[in-house]
Amino acid sequence: MIKPLEELYRLIGQQINGSPREKGIFICWIGQPIYWVIFLGCAAGLTLSVFIEGVYNPLLWAGLAWGLIASLMWLAIALFGSSTPMSESGETRFANFTILLFGLSGIVSLLLVGPFNLVTGIVLTGCVLIGLLLFPAPQITLVFACSMAAILAYAIAVSLDSTLYRPLLSPVDYRPAQVWYDMMTIMAAGLIIIKDSFTVAALTSTWRHREASTFDRSIRDPLTGVVNRGHLLQTLNQQLSLPVRNRKSLAVVLMDVDHFKQINDRYGHAIGDQALIHVAETLQDNLRDNDLLGRYGGEEFLMLLPGATLSQAQNVAERCAEALRRNTMPIAGSPAIKLTASFGVSSTGEASAIDAHTLIEEADRAMYTAKHQGRDRVVTYSRPQ
Repeated sequence: MIKPLEELYRLIGQQINGSPREKGIFICWIGQPIYWVIFLGCAAGLTLSVFIEGVYNPLLWAGLAWGLIASLMWLAIALFGSSTPMSESGETRFANFTILLFGLSGIVSLLLVGPFNLVTGIVLTGCVLIGLLLFPAPQITLVFACSMAAILAYAIAVSLDSTLYRPLLSPVDYRPAQVWYDMMTIMAAGLIIIKDSFTVAALTSTWRHREASTFDRSIRDPLTGVVNRGHLLQTLNQQLSLPVRNRKSLAVVLMDVDHFKQINDRYGHAIGDQALIHVAETLQDNLRDNDLLGRYGGEEFLMLLPGATLSQAQNVAERCAEALRRNTMPIAGSPAIKLTASFGVSSTGEASAIDAHTLIEEADRAMYTAKHQGRDRVVTYSRPQ
């Protein structure tokens, strides 16, 4: 039982990323339970009216017919939408048609069950929530406004006793009949709440996942998968903007792959890209969970080490340098490439006020010192006292 529910949850959630046609078809299916509830409720009412006085209402026949007709109508529209090829503009028209028809069929249902009752309120709220998750707000707002206008006009007509019939959920004088109508109201409301809650939960879960995925892609370097320069600088600025009393030591390590241009020239840019991925993976494997690695530019990588002193950051950089020396990168048909890098380390240390630009610039100076001293080494920046 759990597996089919999980699959249904996943399928419903996917609709938020679907095409206009797929969303229109989804509306056809999501409306089915409402009309089956009307059909079955009216059928039960007609059956029970034989035994309990006061249950009978002529509108039970209309509800029985409408529930069946609306269910078959939405089934036909769903099958038509699934089987008919459509252009992009055709899909949009199909979606707009389903939204409009859903609103109109909802108004017809309202005329049967009556305005401003538990079931009407729950259906209206659920439809608006689902609609806003799937479609542009102006479309749903227009349909909602028209529905509210119809509800208000109908409620006024009912209050003035100007209607010629009694809505299905209006109060009755006979107590046993009223108990039955109350039970049907509660059962219908409960089923619709379960259906809408499940649907809204599936859609919002997928929406949150989509938003999280979009954000993650926006901060990632598309080649290496580590964070990009923008996110590095944003995180570093946030760390340095903390009040001094709450700020811990922070170290940065800037590294540059040695002789990277020669790798591109000799093996081609595809192998050069593989080398950058290899470097990123090697560095990531040698950092703590709360450290942040990012691609600073080209073949340069920047590591943010929260809470690390200068000596601790130097140890981390030495560990990364040793891992690069040890982990050669295999190449099909050629000897494995031994990659090395030059590392520059800087730390906030005792400085009470230092900005991101200065901290990175210090690490950059130390890195270029490492290059001038022969590469494949770690150099720390000594700040003048």
